[in-house]
Amino acid sequence: MTGQTLTLLGSSVSNIAYPFQVLQLGGSALELGALVSAYAGSQLAFLLIGGAVADRVPRRTLIVAAELGSGVIVAVVAILGFAGALQIWHLYVTYAVFGAANAFSVPARGAIIPELVPEEILVAGNAVQGLSRQGARVGGPIVGGLIVATVGPPAAFAFDAVTFFLSAGAVALTRARPLGVEARQSIFKEIREGFAFVFSVQWLWVTIFGFSVISAAFVGAITVGLPLLVTNVLGGGAATYGLISAAIGVGEAVGATAIAQFHIRRSGLAMYLFGALGGVALLVYGLVPTVPGTLVAAVINGVSFACFGVLWVTALQVHVPRRLLGRVTSVDWFGGTLFAPLAPVGAALLAVSQGPASVFIVAGVLMVVLTLAGLLLPSIRNLE
Repeated sequence: MTGQTLTLLGSSVSNIAYPFQVLQLGGSALELGALVSAYAGSQLAFLLIGGAVADRVPRRTLIVAAELGSGVIVAVVAILGFAGALQIWHLYVTYAVFGAANAFSVPARGAIIPELVPEEILVAGNAVQGLSRQGARVGGPIVGGLIVATVGPPAAFAFDAVTFFLSAGAVALTRARPLGVEARQSIFKEIREGFAFVFSVQWLWVTIFGFSVISAAFVGAITVGLPLLVTNVLGGGAATYGLISAAIGVGEAVGATAIAQFHIRRSGLAMYLFGALGGVALLVYGLVPTVPGTLVAAVINGVSFACFGVLWVTALQVHVPRRLLGRVTSVDWFGGTLFAPLAPVGAALLAVSQGPASVFIVAGVLMVVLTLAGLLLPSIRNLE
């Protein structure tokens, strides 16, 4: 948990720095969208392999390797920035490498929790993990906004590099129950086995691939629409962007704390209603484009994201065999990011032609309509 908190703290800081570094280098809205697309495309390309690897090697080792590699990459970005040699193409390359590293660490992080937490307290354990994540997402954007506004993006990248290295050390000290020993197949057969399991369970494949459009709309709005809304509509800078991003973390902390207090029997129904609430939050961003309006939207956004996430991850951990959990987690992320490489560019084009607020309105309508449509399926409504 300490490792995850450190990683997310650093990533929250650098996530503030990246869009403003692009803009400082003279980049356009389309170039900002292309940067996010490079990350999403790279992650998508390696996710399925990452999930299979997470089911065949010690997950702790895989996480440590990904953290160290990411730390080296962001350190290079910081050095280039301090030297005045940083160019936009450097950001594209490093962001793509980040995406590849994340493709291995995400399945491993998702699958390692049952090795650390007894099944009877998985919801509470996931909520506590989520709360630590939210803490980082509250403090990180504020710190990032202040660093970028006062010192510059390279200092934020350097901060992120240090947290990656500290996280690798923290994860290396954890102790997990070992994976059971089983005969291994080829990695491609194991990937097919993961897909076969996903498509044998209706609520699982419908949520994973149904949310591919929802996730794309959300990613485009938050990663491209929000920085442009802050700079072009609200007249703010990195500090304002950091404050709004921190408000998302506040909402996530509230949501993670609240969801741990209740035993929710119909988890599928609750998940999809929280998903619809996230769509409402996006609509508030677009319909009330003021600082107070975006802060309220950000808190609602965070509550929705945290509650949906805790219930979804717990459902996977309860209903998916442990030996398949890494692969199913990677299929989950693969489905969730299927259209993510296209979404940031589409969001940038929409923002340029219709204004940043329109990105949130379109994304919000899609999210509300599609999540409520999912509740038509009994397998989702009755999921416990």
